[in-house]
Amino acid sequence: MSDILKVSFILPHEDCSKNLVDLINWCAKNQKIDLVCLIWLPRKTSSLKRFLKNSLWQLILCPERYRSKLNLIKKETLLSYIKCDEQLLVYEYNNCNKEIINKLDIDLHIALDPNANIISLKNHSRLGAIVFNNKNPLLINNNNPSFFDEVLSQKNITQFSILLLQPNNNKTFVIEEGAFPTHGYFTANRENVLLRQNFYMQKSIERILENKIIIKREHITTDTDTHNLDQFPSLTDQCRYCFHLTGLLLRRLAALIAGEQSWNVGLHFGDWKSVDFQKTILIQNPKQHFLADPFVIDHDDKSYCFVEDYDMKKSKGVISVYEISEEKVSKIGVALEEKFHLSFPYLFKCDSKIYMLPESCCNKDIRIYESVEFPLKWKLARVIASDVSAVDSMIFQQNNLWWLFSNINPINGRDTCSELSIFYADHPIAGEWLPHSKNPVIFNPLSARNGGIIIENNAIYRVGQKQIFGTYGGGGFSINQIIELDPNNYREDPVLIVNPDFFKGNKGAHHFHSNGNISAFDFLT
Repeated sequence: MSDILKVSFILPHEDCSKNLVDLINWCAKNQKIDLVCLIWLPRKTSSLKRFLKNSLWQLILCPERYRSKLNLIKKETLLSYIKCDEQLLVYEYNNCNKEIINKLDIDLHIALDPNANIISLKNHSRLGAIVFNNKNPLLINNNNPSFFDEVLSQKNITQFSILLLQPNNNKTFVIEEGAFPTHGYFTANRENVLLRQNFYMQKSIERILENKIIIKREHITTDTDTHNLDQFPSLTDQCRYCFHLTGLLLRRLAALIAGEQSWNVGLHFGDWKSVDFQKTILIQNPKQHFLADPFVIDHDDKSYCFVEDYDMKKSKGVISVYEISEEKVSKIGVALEEKFHLSFPYLFKCDSKIYMLPESCCNKDIRIYESVEFPLKWKLARVIASDVSAVDSMIFQQNNLWWLFSNINPINGRDTCSELSIFYADHPIAGEWLPHSKNPVIFNPLSARNGGIIIENNAIYRVGQKQIFGTYGGGGFSINQIIELDPNNYREDPVLIVNPDFFKGNKGAHHFHSNGNISAFDFLT
């Protein structure tokens, strides 16, 4: 392979988002890439029915657009946003231009439209084509736009993959894949995925440049892979979507009338495997507060429970601590408070010292506090990472290394439930944290987000939250034993699934922790 990769970008005739232009500009600046041309896909034939579908669809989406984070660029002005040293060749993909495109000796076509038909184009290149693909063959049997059917069907997750289509080969391969929680609104669901598109497309291109492309699996081609998908749903599905929006509105009104939902904390004396949720002690929520994310620890022959203490009026959380005995549970005070929201007070010991790793996502960092006077006095010991959207981080020691498990959105976005990333160091305070070679090791909102940990002798169990459509934490959680953990490998197996219906009227549960003597969990009412 030549040191320079000759690429083209395949664009739709419709408006492009600014993030796609950013990807084009990244390629144009890359010294290992020769941006040869842009190829426009043909515009679909207009008709009265198509005009009516489009008009109604634009009207339906009007209320959603005011929250949109996608900056759309019209086709007529697109070229002015592309920063290329040389004048770009631009072609309409039709029978007249196929031979011209073929003579350009392009190495790789990059399709930026998940609705694109590039089956024939892949043969006009040496390596074929890569395309950001969203269509779920188990779900979708029509021409609706990407990211729509998952919302309409209220699926828990929206899947994506980056496909490699090789020339003169009927097989299609998956080189990147993942899933995101499905949003209740189509516009938001589309943006949730597209805002990450650049990161994973860029990652795939970099691997091709390094000759390190990894084939994860063969993709089973379906009918939806062989033709252009539409930019708007059928009239029938548009009507169904209106009913869906009406249902969302009614449920929100009902929730407002019923009052604000609240997280609660329960305790069980004994081993985590013997927990009977019906025989637990509940910590009373302070007035206008709720408690969540409990972690228990024994110190100086006493037991303590650290929790997120959320003030509903201030919309801000602090870390409070409760002393636990078999007779009663009593609040000692606030252990940690900052100007920003804190939650998930993860505790660990190192060099005979006690440390806390609370979630500080609102401050865009990952930080460690050291206990000065346990349990109420702490000082900042280290900021592990800055300018990062990370939640529910945990640190523990295994195999002579310290491991950091964190749920990170690589683009600093709002979805932090989909990816589990791992880092390792020889010391949590003094060491350098290095990324796992397979980050993210889990890419699925049904298990990726941390919900606690259990360390029992030589066994480590990670609690994984199950995110479902409509309610954060509504799916319960799984307890997964870590089977394989080193800088290049990770594997966990589920040993227990906990559904959130252990109390009457429960809306969710997303956290569990045990120190062997006391187990703690939270639940949503």
